[in-house]
Amino acid sequence: KTIGKKAFYRCEKLRKITIKSKLLTTKNCGEKAFSGIYKKVNIKVPAGKKKAYKKMLRKRGIGARAVIASK
Repeated sequence: KTIGKKAFYRCEKLRKITIKSKLLTTKNCGEKAFSGIYKKVNIKVPAGKKKAYKKMLRKRGIGARAVIASK
């Protein structure tokens, strides 16, 4: 339901992320939570939340080269 501040900060070996929760928002996802991770990271998100999660993840440090797909 939440991701803490700088949770994955500079985890350069992080290649895949699966988000199962549909309750994640900008408020409960910490600042810089994904800053400094692998540039081409693969992220799987719930099908109905792809657009919202993509916007939220970009604000939290995911780069433009990341692949965000629905599961």
